[in-house]
Amino acid sequence: MSSQSAFPSSLVAADDDPWFAEPWQAQALAIADSLVANGVFSASIWSETLGQALEQSQAQGEADDQENYYRCVLTALEALLAERASIDLGDLDEVCRTLGIESDTHGRVSGDH
Repeated sequence: MSSQSAFPSSLVAADDDPWFAEPWQAQALAIADSLVANGVFSASIWSETLGQALEQSQAQGEADDQENYYRCVLTALEALLAERASIDLGDLDEVCRTLGIESDTHGRVSGDH
């Protein structure tokens, strides 16, 4: 199956590769966008928190690749939700499992997606 048939054209990059390797990656960014749009946190706070997660990942020697980027997206999203919203992190783990995402600690996705 080609990436064109698996993904709508808006989700396919110019080189015909999908922008998102896994559905949860698009979902994580959509959640962050929705939370910014609804005033849970600002775009600048989101950008700063994601940047910090990426810097920390780099300092720990993590790979500079798409998979690690989206792990950092989850790390930043979880940090902001824990700080600014009344969400039980146990409930968040359950949602991650429902989406097929396993995490051994918050923000660190493990196993097959």
